[in-house]
Amino acid sequence: MDMEVEAKVKVQSLEAMRTKLESMGAEFHPEKRQHDSIFKRKGHELDPQKPGDFILRVRESSKNFLAIKVLTDRPGVWIEHETEVADSVAAKALLEAAGFVQVLTMTKTRIPGTLEDFELCLDDIKELGTHLEIALDSHDGHTAKKKIVELLGKLGYQEKDIIHKGYVAILFERMGVKFEGTG
Repeated sequence: MDMEVEAKVKVQSLEAMRTKLESMGAEFHPEKRQHDSIFKRKGHELDPQKPGDFILRVRESSKNFLAIKVLTDRPGVWIEHETEVADSVAAKALLEAAGFVQVLTMTKTRIPGTLEDFELCLDDIKELGTHLEIALDSHDGHTAKKKIVELLGKLGYQEKDIIHKGYVAILFERMGVKFEGTG
């Protein structure tokens, strides 16, 4: 089963990071604006999160997507399934009718790119600031995480600089949500 494996670092300048990555062979695509609405089961919004727990996300951009992200026992590694939806308002209404409640939103400007097998994202997130996110889809989360950390090392980052949590987890922690057994 493939998992999405990612890590991120805070960056001072997205432009400088883009230039550095392009010098290594990265290619970037046009900027996207994304608005994510995150849903959890009603009544469980602040429950501790553990492997197997999940969030549902409706992403509004040039296209709209509904996704489920399931926590694993490793930080920055989760199972994700996503599908395009024609109507984001209807998708949100469907989730609410099924007993889910919107618990947070995240607004970002993202410049996606690639470097070899890596997915790169230069993100400016209204709620969190500027970051470089590096992701790999893999059936072996450990090896993928190691490759991501090696690339971040080549960019001058040390382990202490690397954030192994997703943006949503960071925002949940700010709300007081605890994570148990997820690395």
